[in-house]
Amino acid sequence: MGTHRNDHSYQLLDSVALDVFRDRSGWSAREELNLLNAIEHFSFGNWKDISQHIGTRSSDEARDEFITRFLEGSIGRVTWPQAATARPVLKDLTHTDSGPLAPEVTSKLPPLDIRPEEASQLDYIPLRDDFELEYDNEAETLVAPLVMNVDDDDLDLALKLAQADMYTHRLRERARRHRVIRDYQLVSQFFSNKEKPKRKISRDEKELEEKMRPVCQFHTAQEHEQFLSKIMRQRELSRRLSELLRYRRNGLTKFEELPHFEQERMARHSANKSGSSATTLMSRHSLGTKRKERSGEAANYSSIPASSTSLTQGNSLPDHPLAGEPSFHLLSQAELQLCTNLELTPTQYISMKTMMLAEPLLKIENPIEQHVHQHLVKNGWIKTS
Repeated sequence: MGTHRNDHSYQLLDSVALDVFRDRSGWSAREELNLLNAIEHFSFGNWKDISQHIGTRSSDEARDEFITRFLEGSIGRVTWPQAATARPVLKDLTHTDSGPLAPEVTSKLPPLDIRPEEASQLDYIPLRDDFELEYDNEAETLVAPLVMNVDDDDLDLALKLAQADMYTHRLRERARRHRVIRDYQLVSQFFSNKEKPKRKISRDEKELEEKMRPVCQFHTAQEHEQFLSKIMRQRELSRRLSELLRYRRNGLTKFEELPHFEQERMARHSANKSGSSATTLMSRHSLGTKRKERSGEAANYSSIPASSTSLTQGNSLPDHPLAGEPSFHLLSQAELQLCTNLELTPTQYISMKTMMLAEPLLKIENPIEQHVHQHLVKNGWIKTS
């Protein structure tokens, strides 16, 4: 070009004001740079903010220019395929959960069955699923005065974040109570209890419901109902098992014997309570006299001769205090004496004897059962090593 001289003609040009692509769009280099910076700052799609950042173009012009030039144009065809192939493939870490606390299960809550007039009484808004006066209604006061300032230091930011976290926890508690209300249908139950008579429940069921009420927040309504029913079932089985064990201790092995046994037990209970049964009084008096006369025989019953173990028929001992008891005729004199000393009925003794003969190695801790076991060992019923 040669050396420039002061008389040469020249023109000042702004390099960023030139049309880089030299087409009909008329976008200058400065506008293209502002477009790319705005896309990076405001993200794709916020065309209103992008156009304000450019200053000389509308939102429609900014959108058309970016899509035409940098996505579908020559620049986009060259750059985007490479970026798509280099993009890392994210691994899907989510998995389906079919447990009782799965989101698919807990999110599907039944709608509240409530009439409009009932909702108005409680200031309840069904479509919004909230109340005019919410639980912890003053929770919003924590974040209402918060303002993020540019000159806030780290301590101010930490304090404001702590307040926001406290507000989040209180909102979660409010949402949890909403879930309990809808799951247990508490609003509809509030009005139904006034109209329908309550189902009569036993005292045990009422005490169990009161005791387990704090646990219902961890269950759904259906789970909590099943939980209570299973506990009541377990208690019923325990009571039934105790009854069967009592029958077995009294020598009963068939269900046909139970009604007769219960009738006799109630009759004896009524007779003992009223004092009108002379036979019962005489038997008790006779047993008391025998115990006084043989106060040391219960501990030293081993002095009874083995020859006395021969069977004795019931009619040969008409004055024996156990003469009226069932299975009296099946015991020997020594066994009858042992039952008298230990205050056992023949049926109870036979039940203990049967159990010990069936399981001779059974560990025995009851003193009465120990006396019976020693008697069986001495008379050769049970062999000891």
